[in-house]
Amino acid sequence: MVLFKRLPSLYLSYQVRLKSFKSSLDYSRVPKLDENDLEENFVKGSGPGGQAVNKTNNAVVLKHIPTGLVVKCHQTRDQKKNRTLARDLLITKLDNLMNGELSIENQLKTLKMKHEKDTDRKRSKKRALKEAFKKRECTDKSDSCE
Repeated sequence: MVLFKRLPSLYLSYQVRLKSFKSSLDYSRVPKLDENDLEENFVKGSGPGGQAVNKTNNAVVLKHIPTGLVVKCHQTRDQKKNRTLARDLLITKLDNLMNGELSIENQLKTLKMKHEKDTDRKRSKKRALKEAFKKRECTDKSDSCE
């Protein structure tokens, strides 16, 4: 029995960093993968690692048959990890394709932009208050001001 819905690691990395956004995100639209809709191939890897990487079939290529999306994952030397990472990437791509502006990635972007605007507004307000305080204090004691 699965207690928690499995989400891509991309979303989890944002959740750890931006915990306050977790409750604001709508996960109901995240697509679920059906194993019958996937075509999975294992191909030889490439890149740094030499013979250990180039000889083994540990890179995973996943194709989502209904949409035609293809994902290749070769982030680790472990085939099992690459399979789960490839599925996570595919879920993220499907979410972006199907939901567009309502995808988790776009929801996070808009929340992050809103958060940055709020912090900029707070900084400018604090700066204005400091300048006003400095002016007010400098008029009383003119010898300590610049």
